Amino acid sequence: MNNLRQLLPGRGEAVLGLGIGWMMIGMLVMPSGVSYNPGRLYQISLILLLYVPALYLLLRRRAAVWRELWSQPAFRVFLLLLAWATASLGWAQLQRPGDEFGRILSVALFVLGCHLWAGERPQRMRVLLTLVGWGMALCALVYSVMFLRTTPSPDDSRIAGSGVIATANYAAAAMGAACVWLAQLPQRRRAGSIACLVAVASLLVFVALTQSRSVWLALATCAVLTPLWQRRRATLAVALGVFVLAVVALAWRPEVLMDRGASYRPQILVKALHMIALHPWVGLGQGTDFVIKVGGQHLTHSHNVLTQAAIMLGLPGMLVMVVMWGLVAWSGWRHRGAPLGRVVLGLWVYASVALQFDMPQLLDSPRPGWLLIWLPFALALGLEARDHARREPPARVH
Repeated sequence: MNNLRQLLPGRGEAVLGLGIGWMMIGMLVMPSGVSYNPGRLYQISLILLLYVPALYLLLRRRAAVWRELWSQPAFRVFLLLLAWATASLGWAQLQRPGDEFGRILSVALFVLGCHLWAGERPQRMRVLLTLVGWGMALCALVYSVMFLRTTPSPDDSRIAGSGVIATANYAAAAMGAACVWLAQLPQRRRAGSIACLVAVASLLVFVALTQSRSVWLALATCAVLTPLWQRRRATLAVALGVFVLAVVALAWRPEVLMDRGASYRPQILVKALHMIALHPWVGLGQGTDFVIKVGGQHLTHSHNVLTQAAIMLGLPGMLVMVVMWGLVAWSGWRHRGAPLGRVVLGLWVYASVALQFDMPQLLDSPRPGWLLIWLPFALALGLEARDHARREPPARVH
């Protein structure tokens, strides 16, 4: 009963926890808008369950939250990034700059909401991530069964979800992220361990069916590097197995990896670098539409988080993002003995690879990129806040 009270001590926090979980699950099942953007119904549900509760609790505890977060370099760099992106709205070519500011604000409220929910109570986030991971695995299983029961068209033999993840790469990225954090979270009971194994297997089957090579590479890199921060026999065996499997796959069925070539990524990079050279210091401005034309396609982003940030926010904005991302890695490494520290490291490695090929939107509406960028960042803030709380001397009683 005490543990339950610790998990859900107040109605506002309970709603906020529900909103954080729904943000992750909802993107897998809710209808999308134009160009796979989050649909109106999904956005309204997030306003009610996530943004409003986070803002309410933030105003209620503003002094405590400020003390917990302002001392952290990562948080100050985060605020600098948000400030620079907001300032760039002044020179961005936008018809409705208020919409773009709303996206920036939604990122801030998600990050702060995660801290308000579980900043100094890691068990909450561990339970939430486990339950959400199981829910995402169930979605992956349903999508996989539906896909295997139908005959895919020759033009598209890759599985995808619906709504925001109605493209193979985005769907693979979301399911792969859940696979990473479930693999890093220990389960005290055997039933929980079995459930996690089944969930990870379901997620991996889905990712395999997407044929998303960037996510395959990201997961393989994460598996091979996991023994650096989690030195157990099981992780060493998995790392060795993944390495051997990769070598065998390259030798036996190289066409699986080579059939689609480089998907124009080198040509996209060249075009993106040219766009950066035209506006190197201030960029086009947050949210400005642009098109990269390669191979008869009209692409609306650069397929790389670094070049996308430089196009939008200029080289200064990209540098701020890189510093922030480096601080996330350092926080995860310092806390690698804690489960959430290992989750941060796992997601950091996974995202650092996957985001070089797709999903480069940094400050945007809720989509799989939030699980790769802002979730590990929020977890890192919580890890540092708990350290700060332990170092603070207890209040003196007069």
